[in-house]
Amino acid sequence: MAWILAALPLSLIHPLCAQKNGVSFRPNLADEAIAENFSADRAIVFIEDSVSRWQSNRKCVTCHTNGLHLVAASLATPTSKVFLENRKFARDYVSGYISGKSKPIRQYGAIEGIVATSSFLAISEMTTGKNLHPDTAAALDHAWKKQSPSGAWDNWLKCHWGPFEVDDHYGVTLATIALSMTPPTYQRSEAALAAKIKLRKFLWKNTPTSLHQKGMLLWASKHDPKLTSPDQTKNWIKELRALQQKDGGWVLIQLGNQEWKREDGKAQSQVSDGYATAFSIFVLRQAGIDTNDPVIQSGLRWLKSNQRETGRWFTHSPRRDGKHYITQAATNMSLLALASCGELPQ
Repeated sequence: MAWILAALPLSLIHPLCAQKNGVSFRPNLADEAIAENFSADRAIVFIEDSVSRWQSNRKCVTCHTNGLHLVAASLATPTSKVFLENRKFARDYVSGYISGKSKPIRQYGAIEGIVATSSFLAISEMTTGKNLHPDTAAALDHAWKKQSPSGAWDNWLKCHWGPFEVDDHYGVTLATIALSMTPPTYQRSEAALAAKIKLRKFLWKNTPTSLHQKGMLLWASKHDPKLTSPDQTKNWIKELRALQQKDGGWVLIQLGNQEWKREDGKAQSQVSDGYATAFSIFVLRQAGIDTNDPVIQSGLRWLKSNQRETGRWFTHSPRRDGKHYITQAATNMSLLALASCGELPQ
């Protein structure tokens, strides 16, 4: 997310020719060669290195890298040392702002960071252990205290940076997924009950205007079926299917809406990309689409044949050229999609 996009030398994030486990890490570039063979291990090495570097250099949690990794790794690499360290880092990060030990500076410690980190942690913990860590429960409680009467969060950053920072919808659906996955004992608390009412109110009142929003609701509806009607689910699945390209992939900007704007006014990329493809596969699986469905199988073939040499899945930023951090999110999401289809080694 953009709350942590303060400028740092590129060499601190992906030094040219930096080596790890035989992988040479370079900036996220569209012209990086396609890997000769798909490798789950190489994808894991890439994203775990990205997570470790981000935490070391930025000392915060962001949706595209270490935040989404909490969810992806809970399915893909649940016993990984990097994953377990990332959980502790995220708990400490959000706990510091709740306690007042850490002081917000610009977008560090902003509301979207607190809500997203709390949600990612809850989803991660419920996926692997079915229990909330006390610090995660406290973080969720803090998020509900900051929730506005509309069900969203005031001051959520909206800078046309899809899909995370364009509107209130992403934060609300992410928090809805997290809350809906928590143990019944937590959901029965006064704060959680009030939060759930407000989250549902927002989602019922604010009809999704993009396929990414609809996809997030398909994911949320797996855990809270009252969020969508059977007709909505059927129609949104149909829409996602219709946008699959002939090569088997999906295009990120086609999942967005008018709020997804490039800052330079240039045309958006119209080629299949890792994030849109993996996201579409994953949410279709959450909606109950069988792994053997031709659409899912075609999407999986695209992922396996479009991985880059370093293990990542390149995705053009819908906001600006440069670092293309959405590529990190694409790699996390690809691991989620592959794991949801049983395509990763145990």
